[in-house]
Amino acid sequence: MKKHYALALALIAFTVLIISCSKSSEEEYVAVSPVSVDLTTVPYAKLSDYHFFEGDIKDQNPALEVLPYEPASSLFSDYAHKKRFVWMPKNTHATYNGDDNVFEFPVGAAIIKTFYYDHVLPSNTTKRVETRLLIRKSSGWQAYTYVWNDDQTDALLEATGNGLHKAINWIDDNGVTKNVNYWFPSQTECVTCHKINPNQTGERTIPIGPKPQNLNTSFTYTSGVENQITKWKSVGYLGDDVPALSTIHSTVDWRDTSKSLELRARSYMDMNCAHCHRDGGHCDYVPQRFNFSNTDIHTVGVCLTPLFAIQNGPFVINGGNADYSDMIIRMNSVQSDVMMPYIGRSLIHQEGLQLMKDWINSLPANCH
Repeated sequence: MKKHYALALALIAFTVLIISCSKSSEEEYVAVSPVSVDLTTVPYAKLSDYHFFEGDIKDQNPALEVLPYEPASSLFSDYAHKKRFVWMPKNTHATYNGDDNVFEFPVGAAIIKTFYYDHVLPSNTTKRVETRLLIRKSSGWQAYTYVWNDDQTDALLEATGNGLHKAINWIDDNGVTKNVNYWFPSQTECVTCHKINPNQTGERTIPIGPKPQNLNTSFTYTSGVENQITKWKSVGYLGDDVPALSTIHSTVDWRDTSKSLELRARSYMDMNCAHCHRDGGHCDYVPQRFNFSNTDIHTVGVCLTPLFAIQNGPFVINGGNADYSDMIIRMNSVQSDVMMPYIGRSLIHQEGLQLMKDWINSLPANCH
């Protein structure tokens, strides 16, 4: 009897030990992000070397701690679609620097943006064209371009810095066949848009899109729909210095016709024009300011005489008369000495052009 009792106690103790060890093992396991951003050796030769994505790299499934995001409105880039992601080193986060300024990202952070087209001919498939990286080093942001190979198995670092072209034919969302001689920007061109010189104290490279005003929108994650700023905070990419969502003066999706024409137009200008036409931007020397926070209708361009006049464009925005507005003439051109923006596109954005025409024509016709 005593032997059976002792055996039973031993079995119970052994079972408790096994369960305890099992639980301990589960509790101690912590998933580790595979991402590799060694600031002493980047840029890597291949996009895959960073391990930003899991599985087949062309599917762009973000790896652990790589977070997808999307600004309220997108910068027009010859009708290319874009997928955007952000990654930050463990135990670091970005800080708030005003609604219309990009977050201040920590050293080691990476912003990833892939440009692609759907229904590319002749095979009617999705083709990734390039992936641009911004990596935050201690000396500031560095920009790198990775060009996708024809097999879509990886993207290789474009190291010449001279820019490349690639002919692309595709069927757009309206079933219309379009073509573009897609331009991969040079390092100089990248920096032209991605720079700021506040107070004229020295140029520095910055991202364009990830601002509080652009991210105060919902995004569909694998876990469900959530406000992007809320999501960034929940994963530790933002701290408590970000103000309440309701107080952030936010842009809208310019395609959302439920929003006012003015909000849509100003949001479009902010994303497509303001990175140059703002204090400290590349076009700081001209008077127009297209950043969303600017509420001075004159410096937004209404009845403002352009510094560089062109035929039939007496004002940057000629209220009530879009066809005789400098902005519309430049948006409707692909002539190098006329078009705006003059970097980042070779096609006319017909939908954006129509939006701006509608807004300008809705303004009072009192420019003289």
